[in-house]
Amino acid sequence: MNYLLFYSLSIWIVLNGGGARQTTNDHKPTNDLVISELYDPLTNQWTISGSMSRFRLFHTATLLNSGNVLVCGSGGYTGYTASCEIYDASTGQWHGAASMTIPRGFHTATLLKSGQVLVTGGSTYNNGALASCEIYDPVADKWTPTANMTGARSDHTATLLSSGKVLITSDADSSQIYDPTTKQWSTLKSMGPKARYSTTATTLKSNKVLVIAGIELAKYSGTTDIYDPTTDEWDTVGSMVTPRSRHTSILLNSGKVLATGGVGDADFLASCELYDPSTNKWMAIDNMTEERSSHTT
Repeated sequence: MNYLLFYSLSIWIVLNGGGARQTTNDHKPTNDLVISELYDPLTNQWTISGSMSRFRLFHTATLLNSGNVLVCGSGGYTGYTASCEIYDASTGQWHGAASMTIPRGFHTATLLKSGQVLVTGGSTYNNGALASCEIYDPVADKWTPTANMTGARSDHTATLLSSGKVLITSDADSSQIYDPTTKQWSTLKSMGPKARYSTTATTLKSNKVLVIAGIELAKYSGTTDIYDPTTDEWDTVGSMVTPRSRHTSILLNSGKVLATGGVGDADFLASCELYDPSTNKWMAIDNMTEERSSHTT
């Protein structure tokens, strides 16, 4: 199943769409979800919000400077879409937005310091990974192609660094960085974390990047790695309580990182964990109201 997770202008976090509880052996959801849920970290409670206009799976969700959220791409197991829509955080309702230049799933969408959104890679339905990228201008409601990545990436991560550049990590041999000023890509000198995909990557208050769990050598992993953009080095830190992939992660105001759901050895997960950068340890917290997976942050 797939859902979105983001901060609004307040402390609330929102999850949207995807599929309901997994009952088959191929990790496909048995029911489609378009509903939204709100999580308040102060009360540790979930509540129901508005619904998207359509079912989405393997899509992206990006918090805009307006406090609204841009959702793009995929459409499920029968074909991907280029369509996008926007969640209005003040009303809890959805409205349409301009479509991307091509249909995508398993892509990334990152808010740049300019307020524009960089979409990278992903895949077209049954046609393999993409190297192509495009930029969305929320003021003009318009998409513009930008330079291709140095190699095709799908089911990867994209993280905004304090420099304004964007770090891409995946199960490929190397990571790469996009410079919005030059609109060009470069390959990092150092190798990325131990090859994994279906991970998440979250920027900590220290400006380091935490790469969390995923699939490694065909097994669910709880491994977490930290990238330091100042030294261009990687370090492995504490493992999660429950290995998982296709989860979400987001930085809380406390500086801790909330990871939710995903797929693990016991199928779709409702479990959530908190990472404390002061101890490099994970702690299990209350479950979500429903098992969810293949979501994005």
